[in-house]
Amino acid sequence: MARKRQGDEAENRLALGRQREEARFPAAPRRAGLPRDYAQALGAIKRRIQEERVRVVLAANAAMVPLYWDIGRMILERQDRAGWGAKVIDRLAADLREAFPDMKGFSPRNLKYMRAFAAAWPERAIVQEALAQIPWYHHIALLEKLDDPADRLWYARQAMEHGWSHNILVLQIQGRAHERHGKALTNFKATLPPADSDLAAQVFKDPLPLRLPRHRRPAPRA
Repeated sequence: MARKRQGDEAENRLALGRQREEARFPAAPRRAGLPRDYAQALGAIKRRIQEERVRVVLAANAAMVPLYWDIGRMILERQDRAGWGAKVIDRLAADLREAFPDMKGFSPRNLKYMRAFAAAWPERAIVQEALAQIPWYHHIALLEKLDDPADRLWYARQAMEHGWSHNILVLQIQGRAHERHGKALTNFKATLPPADSDLAAQVFKDPLPLRLPRHRRPAPRA
């Protein structure tokens, strides 16, 4: 009996996860006995996963930025037509946070940035086709530190192409990089930033202002 108990304990030590039949996993073997090309294959798989994670986050960002433009445009139109002021925006922010508690980004300050964003870019097409490729906090930096739309477009393109984080973008603006390199613009390319870039790393550190509700597992049947 003692020998059987010891065998059961040894088997449990070689299993990971909860001790349920449907959730038991064998312990991973040591790397020493694996095929020679294992490390190379592991590296390739990790790179592929990292690229896809960046793609998914930036796709969510690409949907969020035009939404922010739409909200900003609605505020602008009602500001001109109905005289919306700071009190109305404060009330709007509170009502949006109450209606969408799982989402971030509906503070009065951010709603005012949305209004400024829509005012800076009257045409939605350029927002959807080009500017949606960089994170929202990059747009705030462009709004706060640049007045010329051509300069903003140049920095937006460079941030995407070279994978600049928010802080690197600000440093480049402060260093007036557009004057050193020229402002010739080509079409925005729908490409991912380098997977090892500062921008790719930052998209996971900075939570998206819009957070999708978590999927819950259905309750077990009685």
